[in-house]
Amino acid sequence: MDDFGFDADMAGGNDYVTGYEQFMSLSYEDLTCQQASTGGQCDYEELETGTRVGIPIERPRGRRRQIPPVRNLDRPLRIVCLGPSFQLGGVGQQTLSLARYFNPDRARITRCLVTRDDAEGHKRLAGMGIPVETATPSRLERAAEDAEIFLLWGDHFDRTLPQRRPTCVFVAHGESAWTRQGLERSRGVVDHVIAVSERVRGRVCGGFETTTILNGIDPSRLAATRPRQAVRRSLGIRRDEFLVGCVGRMTQEKQMERLISAVALLPRSFKLLLVGSGSRRTELVERASDLIPGRFVIVRPNDHLGDLYRAMDAFAFPSAHEGFGLVVAEAMACRVPVVATCVGAVPEIIENNVSGMVVDSSPEAFADAMKKLAKFPHWAAGMARQAHAFALRRLVARRMASDYETLLSRLVAAKTAAQTA
Repeated sequence: MDDFGFDADMAGGNDYVTGYEQFMSLSYEDLTCQQASTGGQCDYEELETGTRVGIPIERPRGRRRQIPPVRNLDRPLRIVCLGPSFQLGGVGQQTLSLARYFNPDRARITRCLVTRDDAEGHKRLAGMGIPVETATPSRLERAAEDAEIFLLWGDHFDRTLPQRRPTCVFVAHGESAWTRQGLERSRGVVDHVIAVSERVRGRVCGGFETTTILNGIDPSRLAATRPRQAVRRSLGIRRDEFLVGCVGRMTQEKQMERLISAVALLPRSFKLLLVGSGSRRTELVERASDLIPGRFVIVRPNDHLGDLYRAMDAFAFPSAHEGFGLVVAEAMACRVPVVATCVGAVPEIIENNVSGMVVDSSPEAFADAMKKLAKFPHWAAGMARQAHAFALRRLVARRMASDYETLLSRLVAAKTAAQTA
């Protein structure tokens, strides 16, 4: 077993990538620049490390704008995050990962301001020295005076922010009309948009200068603390049973009930593990009790999900819509075969039948995919290895944080240059 918790016997192969340092030390040379379909150009700047980074910038055709180089600061960028809440979903986890993996000499999250009173997940941010406070007008004024960046998400801000404000970057976390509405009603203050996937960029970011930065996984959530079979025994799963797993908020758009229906179509040796909490938890327990009695386990998430991911034989992701789908990337990193609907970043990070399976959201489609994975375990393990390698190369939090640092520094430099011109 390596430092990250990958076990060759558990993973079903010997050619696995080992070492926490290898997982975390991706160079910028691994990053690629994809030119936007809207005619965007890719500007490159040489960094102190001697490597090159491509930042896709959306701009009108026929007009090329010079992006100032990364500025040399005598102190790091001070960033204030502002949104409805920072509960323990994809947004909360992304904020935690940025705070943990920002180079403290380049960028720091100094505080988070919330527009709704929801304390879930806030203690973890506070534990990292990041206060979470209600976004009152006086606090917004003080934050605007102190920060170079407002990182916005999930609300409308045209009538919220003070007139004198720092560079405002809206992070588009979803592909639904709700995200587009928040962005439209923030048009008067937004300087730039970060899309967490190309699908989000195409669906909700039209008309805004946009950069796509894929989310990244935090390996501290994925460490293995117990042997796989010990975890399965604690869940009541035998060695010869096939465990289908899903991690996420138990809300309407996650469609976890479809996995219950899918497992009901399969032989009794197939069982279901749901990890999460939310408004539909009781409903899901009742539905599973009716359709698959004795064949399901529902547990609440904890700080170390690696044991639960590695207990699964397949990870299922039936969401109706998504911005990125961080749990898919986490399952890939844990070398679990993934079956997912075509939402969020799924079409960007999974090649169908090569590094995972992309299916429609029907229970029948998920049941059919699970039967194939169980029937052809070597093929399943091969897809999982491909996904694992991609996750190590492209889907890590350190890469994400570095991309944010580079982009935000350039945006601040551009705004400063425009103001002093």
